[in-house]
Amino acid sequence: MHVCIYLVALCIFTACNVTSHIPEGEQLYAGIKKIDYDEMPSFDDTESRDSTGVITAIADAYSSVTSAISGKGAKQEKSNQAREQIKYTKEIREKEHQAYQKAKSEVQGIMAYSPNGAIIGSSNARWPFRLRLWVYYHYMNSNTKFGRWMMNHFSSTPKYISTVNPDLRTQIATNTLHNYGYFRGIASHTLIPNKDTLEAKIEYYIHPNELFHLDSIEYQRFPGITDSMMTVLKRQSLLQRNDPFNVIKLDEERNRLSTLLRNNGYYFFRPEYVTFRADTIQSPQKVQMKVCASPSIPAVAQRPFYIGKTYIRLRTNHDTQVLDTLERGDVMMIYSKKSEEPPLKMGAIKRYLFYRKGSPYRQNIQDFIQDKISGMGVFSQVNVNYVARDTTSKCDTLDVKIAATLDKPYDAEFEGKITSKDNDQVGPGVSFSMAKKNAFRGAETLGLKLWGSYEWQTGADLHGDRSMMNSYEYGTSLNLSYPRFIFFGMGRSLNRHLISSTAFRTDAKWLNRANYFNRVSLGIRADYTFQRKRNMRHEFTPFHLEYDLQLHTTERFDSIVNANQALYASMQDKFVPSIEYTFYWNSLRHAPRTLTLHIKEAGNLTSSIYALAGQSYGTRNKELFGVSFAQYLKITARYTHVFELTPRSGIATQAFLGAIWSYGNSTTAPYNDLFSVGGANSIRAFAMRSIGPGAYHPASSSYSYIDQMGDFKMEANVEYRFPLIASLYGALFLDAGNVWLLREDKERPQSHFDIKRFANDIALGTGAGLRYDLDFLVIRFDLGIGLHVPYETGRKGYYNLPSFGKSLGYHLAIGYPF
Repeated sequence: MHVCIYLVALCIFTACNVTSHIPEGEQLYAGIKKIDYDEMPSFDDTESRDSTGVITAIADAYSSVTSAISGKGAKQEKSNQAREQIKYTKEIREKEHQAYQKAKSEVQGIMAYSPNGAIIGSSNARWPFRLRLWVYYHYMNSNTKFGRWMMNHFSSTPKYISTVNPDLRTQIATNTLHNYGYFRGIASHTLIPNKDTLEAKIEYYIHPNELFHLDSIEYQRFPGITDSMMTVLKRQSLLQRNDPFNVIKLDEERNRLSTLLRNNGYYFFRPEYVTFRADTIQSPQKVQMKVCASPSIPAVAQRPFYIGKTYIRLRTNHDTQVLDTLERGDVMMIYSKKSEEPPLKMGAIKRYLFYRKGSPYRQNIQDFIQDKISGMGVFSQVNVNYVARDTTSKCDTLDVKIAATLDKPYDAEFEGKITSKDNDQVGPGVSFSMAKKNAFRGAETLGLKLWGSYEWQTGADLHGDRSMMNSYEYGTSLNLSYPRFIFFGMGRSLNRHLISSTAFRTDAKWLNRANYFNRVSLGIRADYTFQRKRNMRHEFTPFHLEYDLQLHTTERFDSIVNANQALYASMQDKFVPSIEYTFYWNSLRHAPRTLTLHIKEAGNLTSSIYALAGQSYGTRNKELFGVSFAQYLKITARYTHVFELTPRSGIATQAFLGAIWSYGNSTTAPYNDLFSVGGANSIRAFAMRSIGPGAYHPASSSYSYIDQMGDFKMEANVEYRFPLIASLYGALFLDAGNVWLLREDKERPQSHFDIKRFANDIALGTGAGLRYDLDFLVIRFDLGIGLHVPYETGRKGYYNLPSFGKSLGYHLAIGYPF
């Protein structure tokens, strides 16, 4: 009771102190009361409406069409004519609905504005206390250190009605309705003041009225453009009869026409040379559209141009005044004369010039060449310019001038990171890499990398015993990469159409698990990367040979693997000859989404060679160089999505699914490829590798770090991230998942995947954390709280942890978990 009285008193105190500082004639903005939308009218259900008007001279697709609507006409008669002139199909209804939803969404964004004390960026919900405003008014003129500190960390700048400017917002919303075809659309607002304070809310009213559709679409002949080209321009038009009028579509069509012409030699053509004329008089709620050339289109944009000579100017950081040239055919290279040879072989750039002298200019080729040369990784700056050979009216030749500045030859990087087998993140780690760019004057990059990671965690074992686990990994790799496809002299055709690269790498990794084992993994591989679009990348590894070797084991580890034959098989010395493919996709939007698909096949090619030699696929324990080789198929998929709530807060989600199927020469996959859950980047309520497989749990907790691995994994994570003070952020999270075996194991009962036990087999944990963002590094601390484990603990109900205090997990890491 006393607490309630104090809270009420605090509300009254802060309210009084805030309103006493409000400037005369101002009102504090208290949020949006509501946005009232009219239902979308259509040709079918409208009995009467005004139906005439004119849109003339839409010279710019971004311009407002508000002044273009005028006039009145017959109501019922013309409404009936509209029904006859447009056949109301399901497709048209769907397009109308989409137009309405897009317009509504954009109007919603225009009106949205967070009030003082908003809850999670809401435009109408806010906290009852005004402490941040009170701090602003109380310390805004303070010159003391404490006052400035309070202002910087706890104040909030007041938002007045004049700040929101509802008049301007309703005008913009009205223009937006017009741009989406609601030519008679109107937006208005009303201020709703608070009687007791100098505050006011805003109520908006949106009246879209009738939606206008495109009717006839006519492309008038462009000066200098042939009839065959005009036919091509019309064929792929983005403007279709009966579509809702949309200014954005007009702009897209304008850009499409310009791009198509520029891809056919018209280098000087620009989108602004396309204009639109529309008329709404002839038919009610219908737009007669004409696409035509601007009267101001220059003569130079009315004729095609062709490629002439190419000049490549190479610069370095230490250019001298003495220049030298190297000419081959129609390509001339100009460079600083510091040695007998240019700093970069001409062929390294010439292979990306996907044109010939006399070929028409194409914008898509220009963009591709720019991307290819920039992607070579040896230049700090690249400019590709096309210059008319002369200024005469008959000139139709463009010389290509490439100015490229070579980057510094050496590049070194030191970073804190998180690494892991599955997602490149297992715990805090560091890496140091050094690269020699343009190593052999062919745009190659020779790189050396040293890295290490360390896992430290204190938490509660699920049997109640506190423990500390210390494990580490470290390794090195030597990499030689080329910014193009290289495969026995082939690949020129592929390089013409894709952004591609080739890398050859050898690496060595040492893995130590405290009190259990120490092993090394050696590998050699060839990787190819292909990219046609910026948001999609393909990685293909046609050859990858790994050798896993056990260096040292403890008596505890030996006792565990001797009691578990499946674990023993996964930990044996083994060759892993494999082929891999990875697909990456991201949304390239403000709220990022990513998808990663990975497929790894091991041992099939080697088994096929043995089969040709007379040994069947089913023969076990076949050897490569005297060591058994693995044979399995591994598939994983990872999807992440960040839902942005405010510029500094959001909800991050992740879903992971993976499976390994061992067959032929293997009964289980190598230990390094098996799945696990738990730890700083998985289900954070539990220790690393302490859950699963399935409902299995070892009788001795000392086994949990070794044999709780599986060959099927499902995991989902949700994390709400929000700001606290300055660079300190908070997080609330929920993690769920487990690993299973795909085959039954008598030594690990209830460890295989069973759909009947699926719901109970999912481990669930929640918790909270802190993130300190240093811009270049994020330091993270998470406190996980277990909610459910898949095995028997002696406690009934879904919440079956022994006790709250004994189910906590603490994690210190670097970087976000996903």
